[in-house]
Amino acid sequence: MEKNNFSDSVDPAARKISDDIFSRIYKDLSLDGFLDKASAILLDTEFLVSRRKIPDLSAFIGRDAVIIGPAKLDGASLKIRDSDIVIVSGSAVENFVSERQPDFIVTDLDGDLGMLTKFSGSGSICLVHAHGDNIEQIMHAFEICPGPVIPTCQVESLGYTTNFGGFTDGDRSGFFAHFLGSRKITIFGFDFNSPIVKPGIDIEVKRKKLEFARTMLSEIYKIRLERYGKDNIRYL
Repeated sequence: MEKNNFSDSVDPAARKISDDIFSRIYKDLSLDGFLDKASAILLDTEFLVSRRKIPDLSAFIGRDAVIIGPAKLDGASLKIRDSDIVIVSGSAVENFVSERQPDFIVTDLDGDLGMLTKFSGSGSICLVHAHGDNIEQIMHAFEICPGPVIPTCQVESLGYTTNFGGFTDGDRSGFFAHFLGSRKITIFGFDFNSPIVKPGIDIEVKRKKLEFARTMLSEIYKIRLERYGKDNIRYL
């Protein structure tokens, strides 16, 4: 399959963090790697059929990033600078209130799909993520996201689909900001100790996922220390 993704530019140290932790994730959460691969292949095929092009990211390289999590926030408290990249994580689209259009939305197509479609149609770049539990949503990904899309996965990159590293929408947002070369990453609206649980979701599974997300971000913080200093990731 022709390679048209960003995989050659992904930091090998960041991917190693993700791959090492994923070996524990698959064991502890009993995830199905075969279905993850099937979902990634489907997403890549849908991207090809949709005749989309991978967006040009040159305007975002090296800029500081603000990542918005799912906790309800006062838009005035976000303190987003004009130069900042705004990355909205997954279901945070439901509560995102700002004069700024998100530059990116990192999503596995869960949550308020209407808002996702609205932002996508207005130009936000959606990093649509494939995994074993969202195959049905992937079949409709390019109806849900009519605007620019970067297909992502948690298996080996293939075709147009890239593994930037990370596990949940939140920590994958951090890995993507690292990929963009953001010297400072500011994370709003994340609470790893108080999971927001949706109907039908096992709270203990959610807690485990958040613990893995915390570990992912902690580890990538460490590899960023020498490059960008102690404030390279901040939580507000």
